[in-house]
Amino acid sequence: MKILGLALGLGLGAAVAAQAQQPASAGYQIAVDLQNVVNDQVRVVVNTPPVKESQVSYVMPSVVPGSYSKKDYGRFVTSFKAFDKKGRALKVTQPNPNLFVINKAKGLTRLEYLVDDTWDAKQGDDYIFQPGGTNFEAGNNYVLNHYGLYGYLEGYKMVPYQVTVARPADLYGATSLEKKAPTPTQDLYTAPNYVDLADGPILYSRPDTTSFATGGARIGVSVVSETGQIKAADVREIMRPMAEALTQFFGQMPVPKYHFLMYFPALGSPLISKDGGFGAMEHSYSSVYFLPEFPDSARLRSMVQEVASHEFLHMLAPLNIHSREIGEFDFRDPKMSQHLWLYEGVTEYFAQLVQVRGGLVTPDAFREKMKEKIDNASKFKDVSFTEMSRNILVPPYKDMYQNVYDKGALIGLLLDIRIQELSQGRQSLRDVLLTLRQKYGPTRSFEDDKLIPEIVALTNPQIQQFFDQYVIGNQPLPYAEYFAKIGWRYAPTEQSKVLAFGRLGFGYDTEKQQFKVASTAPDQNAFGLQDDDVILAVNGTKLDMSNAEKLLRPLVEPTSTAPVKVRFQSKDQKAPQERQATPQEFEVELTNVVEASPAPTPAQQALRTQLLAPKA
Repeated sequence: MKILGLALGLGLGAAVAAQAQQPASAGYQIAVDLQNVVNDQVRVVVNTPPVKESQVSYVMPSVVPGSYSKKDYGRFVTSFKAFDKKGRALKVTQPNPNLFVINKAKGLTRLEYLVDDTWDAKQGDDYIFQPGGTNFEAGNNYVLNHYGLYGYLEGYKMVPYQVTVARPADLYGATSLEKKAPTPTQDLYTAPNYVDLADGPILYSRPDTTSFATGGARIGVSVVSETGQIKAADVREIMRPMAEALTQFFGQMPVPKYHFLMYFPALGSPLISKDGGFGAMEHSYSSVYFLPEFPDSARLRSMVQEVASHEFLHMLAPLNIHSREIGEFDFRDPKMSQHLWLYEGVTEYFAQLVQVRGGLVTPDAFREKMKEKIDNASKFKDVSFTEMSRNILVPPYKDMYQNVYDKGALIGLLLDIRIQELSQGRQSLRDVLLTLRQKYGPTRSFEDDKLIPEIVALTNPQIQQFFDQYVIGNQPLPYAEYFAKIGWRYAPTEQSKVLAFGRLGFGYDTEKQQFKVASTAPDQNAFGLQDDDVILAVNGTKLDMSNAEKLLRPLVEPTSTAPVKVRFQSKDQKAPQERQATPQEFEVELTNVVEASPAPTPAQQALRTQLLAPKA
């Protein structure tokens, strides 16, 4: 899962071969009605497998793989009823939001209930990130994450599922699941068990779908753009070079197919929650995206490339490298793995590394991204990453989750540097994980406490000290020592001179579609701007989302002493105002300085090249 502040789940299919061969009649047969949606509620009918117990619980997920926080999807289920084969209602109790306890269950044959979508729910502390939720926009589009629609009977999770969706004739369902279309308004999906079913979300919309091939895999792209300005063909051209860079990184794609399911809300869309964010959630053969409709093509490309590279790389971990806690995920009462440093941290590091090795970003941009991650990581207390990972669902660790993308990625970078240094370039962190992928793969799990010893055995005994100090232990990461190995200079603080217009920030009001001044006061910037002033134009050019980055960046980070003219509207003035100012040089204290040495030693240059240069 990748979450952007503008905030990343997973589903692993640990199929059991014998169960996969059973006919669908031995499992669940589910009907979902998308033709008669009222008040954002979908009707679900579940024909259940035979039950041996006199009492059974129908489980809706509390947590899903990759989300690392409680969701309680059962709270969106209403009007729940259970029936026997004669159509008689069975007694149902609901001890908590996710459990429906059914009595006289030996006679159970059918469940019926309504499901509310999560995207339109009032969001608070139990906010469900859009890519992990459901959206029912009647007659227009539907985002179906299965764990938001149905669950399983306790003890009957690993039996086959057959899902029939009644849909409007003009909508197409994009998914990685096996699919048939018996009629023009009906789709039939099958999965060997609940885990695999939950691993295959569906995006229904008027078709805007394309695909391309790379590295032996067929890559599909399906797009919903609320105003229609972003097309699947546009996204494909962003994805193609990234996918080719990943092919170069892996040698060939680890999966035969993959589908990007992408929803782009308009910038003023009511679906954009002030409590939420933008980003994506990964699955084994697809990923779901909720990203803003940026009209600026460069900004759109940067955003999609940043998020999609992370999700795509989850094909390595945890799809092909995962512990038993993930491979046999307990949706009701999950036990967390201690290896978020790998699943999200190393994945995020590789997502950045792939881009620089593939020529999608420059080495300087990669270094700046690592500096940004140090800045973000410094906001969190140093804790054991393995302990945090095991306890990520509870305080105080649940509030540290965002750090897995920052300090977790930095752990990956430093570990890679150390492995390459000790092996004199003969081995990298990528090589280690590809070896583990060969050993485990999608259907075999490792024991959670055995992974670090196995990595040490595959590399060098000195790697154990790295884990003991910085992953299992809570010592601060040794940036200066490790960056020096690749010819980077690190300083926690440093005095410097910079050009600036003073203290100045900007925010975007999605409802009014305006850029507003933030984090300043009239005596703190050269223009005399105050918070909530609306910026109308810069140097005579009208400001909008398509040129915002180009026009506002020089106000925050000027690169010359040229004067700049700003036209703005203050809430306490009727008429717009225009003021001109020249940036001044200020003495400042910089933090977390990361610079490339202009004259690295041959050893430093060699290790930096090993780390960042494209590999044959």
